[in-house]
Amino acid sequence: MQNDELRPLSMSRREFLKTTAAAATVVGAATLPFGNLHAQAPAKYRRLNISSPEAKRSIESYKKAIRAMLALPPSDPRNWYRLALTHTMDCPHGNWWFLVWHRGYIGWFEQICRELSGDPAFALPYWDWSENTDPRNPFRPSVPAVMFDDVLTPTDPAYIAHFDEFHARYRDVMAKADYWKRIYKPNGEFDDGTQYGQLLARGIRTPDDLWFDIINDPRGAFFFDRAHARGVTKAKPQLDGKTAKAVSLQTLLDALAPRDFLTFASPKTIGHSGLTGFGVLEGQPHNRVHNCVGGIFTDPGGNTTNSGGFMQANLSPVDPLFFLHHSNIDRLWDVWTRKQQARGYPVLPEGSDLDTWSAEPFVFFVDSKGRPVSKTTAGNYATIGDFNYDYQPGSGEQVVPTALAAGALKAKATRIERFSAQITRPPASTTGTASGAVMIPHALLQAATEPEAPRLFAQVTIALPPLAHGRDFTVLVNAPASATGADPSSPHYAGTLSMFGHHIVHAPVTFTIPLSGALAAIHEGKLLKADAPLDIRIVPEQMAMHRALAAKPGMETKAEVLSIVVEAH
Repeated sequence: MQNDELRPLSMSRREFLKTTAAAATVVGAATLPFGNLHAQAPAKYRRLNISSPEAKRSIESYKKAIRAMLALPPSDPRNWYRLALTHTMDCPHGNWWFLVWHRGYIGWFEQICRELSGDPAFALPYWDWSENTDPRNPFRPSVPAVMFDDVLTPTDPAYIAHFDEFHARYRDVMAKADYWKRIYKPNGEFDDGTQYGQLLARGIRTPDDLWFDIINDPRGAFFFDRAHARGVTKAKPQLDGKTAKAVSLQTLLDALAPRDFLTFASPKTIGHSGLTGFGVLEGQPHNRVHNCVGGIFTDPGGNTTNSGGFMQANLSPVDPLFFLHHSNIDRLWDVWTRKQQARGYPVLPEGSDLDTWSAEPFVFFVDSKGRPVSKTTAGNYATIGDFNYDYQPGSGEQVVPTALAAGALKAKATRIERFSAQITRPPASTTGTASGAVMIPHALLQAATEPEAPRLFAQVTIALPPLAHGRDFTVLVNAPASATGADPSSPHYAGTLSMFGHHIVHAPVTFTIPLSGALAAIHEGKLLKADAPLDIRIVPEQMAMHRALAAKPGMETKAEVLSIVVEAH
C-alpha cells in the first residue's frame, strides 16, 4: 500500500519546484518523486489505455471499486456521489490550476479504487480519444464499448434514478459536514484558505446554495435522472464532428507545441474558482468531450441539441468515464512535461508566478481511508510524485525526443511573437460575430505547418455576460464573405470555442485556438495569399439549451469579441 504522506524533503518546496522546472532531462515527470529528484526507477503503477488488451484487469477492478463506492453510506467521504460533489464544490476550470487540481483529484481517487477493489496493483486506465475505437466508423472517434457495460455507465440500475432520491439521501449529510465550519486565524481574520472559504469564493454560502446550483439553476441542472445520465449511447457512441476535430492528432500536437506553461495550460487568475480563459488542451479536447458525452451535440450546420448527461455539468464525475477522460488529460500533461525537460524548456510557471501557483489551497481531497489529506496546496501535485504511476504510451508521445536526440538538443529561445488583428463587426452586432484582419509575415505562414517551425495560435478574447453558459463560437480562417458557419471538413474551419460547466464570468474570457490545420488546408487549396492579411472570423453558434431554458425567452447570450491576437510559439 502506498504511503499517504510525502517522503521528507531534502530541500524546500520552493527549491524543489525551481529545480524541477529547470531540469533538462529525458526522465519523465512520473519518475521524479518529490523526495528524490534524480530517481530513474520504473513507476510502481502503470495507467493503461483502456482499449489495450492488458487493461482487462484494471477494468474489472474499476467496476469493483465503483460498486463498493456506490454501496458506501453517504456519510463516508469515499462514497461515489460524495466524491463527485468534491468536483462540484471545488473544481477549477478556465485557469492555470486546471491541470494540477485534477491530477490531485484523480490521484487520490485512484488510491481509493485500489483500496476498495482489493487490487493492490490497480491503476486508473485512460481513454485516448484520438484513437478510433469504433470499427463500424473508421473516421469518427467513439466512447469505448466497454464503458457501456455494467456500472461503467451511469445509466446502470446501481445509480440513483431521480433527483428527489439523491436529495433525500444527501441533504442532511452535506448540511452536517465540516465544509461549513468558520475558522479564524490567530489575528481574528477569517481563514479563506479553508473549505468554507473556498466555497464562499464560489458564492456557495449555505447548503441551500449548493442544492440550488445542482437542481434549480435556470441555466440547467447538474443532476440528471438515470435515463438521461449520459448523452452518447451504446447504439451511437460516436463523438460529433467538431469534437472529433478537437480530439484529432493534429489538434493534440498543436496543444503539446507551446514552450511555456501558461500557453500550454490555461491563463492566470487570482484563485482557482475564477475563470480567465482556456489553453488548447483544456478548451478543445477537454471541453468538447465533456459536452459531447454529456449530450450536447452539434450538427454540421452549427445547430446544437441537448439530450442531457452528467458529463456536461459540474457533477460530471458521477459518470465513470470522467476519470478516464481526465487520466488522458493528465497523461498529455506528462507527455508535454517530458518534452519540455528533454528540450530544456520550463515545465512550470516561473519566477514569482511559481510561488503564487504553488501556494493555492486544495483542501477537499481525501485519502483511501476517507481522511483529509495533508497535501493541501497546488505545489504538492506539481509532479506525479508519490502517486508513483506512469502511462502506457499513447497519442502525442512522438513529441518527446528520444534519449539520443535529446542529447543533441539545445533549448531554443522561448520568445513569443504576437500580431494583433484589426477587429471589424457587423453594425449593431451584439451576438459576438466579428472578424480580425492580421498581417503575418508570409515566411512564418508558409512554415507554420513544418514540424520544427513555430506554430500559430489565435488568442480570442470575448466579453460575456456573468451568467453565460452554452454559447459556442466557430473560428474560420480566410472564409468567403457569405460563410456563417463551417463543417469541420471545411478548409476554413479552425475550431470551436466552447465553455464547460457553470461558472460566473467576472471578466473577458480568452480562448486559444490552433491555426496550423486550417493554414495547411487553405495553403493546399491555394487560398493563402502572400502579403494579404489573414482573416479570422468568429461566428456564434446556436445556443445549446437545456430543456428548462427552452421556454424561457431572453436567455440568449450576448457577446462581444474584444481582441484577436495571433501568437507564434
